[in-house]
Amino acid sequence: MTITYDKLFFQAFNCLPSESKSLDEYSKDELIHFIGILKQGIETFNDKNKCVENDEFGLAVIATNENDLKEFQDLAENNFLPISKRNCRILSSLTNDFIDEYLQTGVNHLRSEYAMIILLKHVQTLTISNEKTFTYNNRKYKYQLKIVQQDESASNDEFLTKIRQEILGDIFSIDHDDHASIPSLPAPKQPQFVSIFPHTQIACSALPGRRDLKIYQQDLGITHILTLLNAKEVKNNNICSYVESIGITSIHLPIEGAELSVYTSSQATVDVLRDRLPMIIDLLSNSTKEKPVKMLVHCAAGLHRTGTITYLLLRFCRFTIDQSLLIINRTRSITARQVGKKRIDAVEYVLRPKLL
Repeated sequence: MTITYDKLFFQAFNCLPSESKSLDEYSKDELIHFIGILKQGIETFNDKNKCVENDEFGLAVIATNENDLKEFQDLAENNFLPISKRNCRILSSLTNDFIDEYLQTGVNHLRSEYAMIILLKHVQTLTISNEKTFTYNNRKYKYQLKIVQQDESASNDEFLTKIRQEILGDIFSIDHDDHASIPSLPAPKQPQFVSIFPHTQIACSALPGRRDLKIYQQDLGITHILTLLNAKEVKNNNICSYVESIGITSIHLPIEGAELSVYTSSQATVDVLRDRLPMIIDLLSNSTKEKPVKMLVHCAAGLHRTGTITYLLLRFCRFTIDQSLLIINRTRSITARQVGKKRIDAVEYVLRPKLL
């Protein structure tokens, strides 16, 4: 039977003999019974979503020898591909037992584009049903478990390009200008930070609420918030002042909007980037153990402006085009799917030349 919160509380309250009694009129045994039902329900929810929210997610990798496995793991780490370390094995062939274990321990259903088994050279593959399902908040979703095999003649760099294509597909070759095109998929509740330097992490996000900010500061240790809202938007929600008031450093880089002209023909955009970009790049590039940087980048929806400026920052931090795209996808896949090719091209062919 599917358990929902309304059924859970109905069951709990129904165990009490009278709805007209106040709480202090119930006996100790009645209250213990009530609390037991609630505790059981909470534990059921936690168990049900444990695999869905898995933090140890990533690609599974099978190699025939230790050297090949280590070399690929290093390559993946340098290109911001998450690896499920417990699902990296030395085997001669893929097995159903390995697949079952990986699905239980290495897949985060909220980041299902990384549900992938990598077979390095000479590993024998297996024919399986690739379509998988999971249930989240009482809704059923489908995803594809991909098995990607390295050709005998392919170098690791060539194989990495193939993997990148499997993960990203054509998402950076499509242009989206409407929020209605956003797929209805579940997403992680908190920002997903990516370490881009030893003491620097970055994440893309929508406009955070005030309650969220306090949680982010306490639980995630965010040090800086880069706000891309324009001056009018900031005045309306007072986000920058509130960020500073709770002890997080606020940086305001006002970008007028998501329209392509903002990045291709606006002198105001060039001027504000020329004025403030060097400081932000220096901050990201020169963090230390004593002064780490954990920066959240946001606009309103966390899509077009956030994706464009994050990409620009990464390129000026000397990451390649592919690395920059993979970082954006890893921190927030919906941003990767919405920023669009024309904005990425605007950074490469308009903004970067003007700012170099």
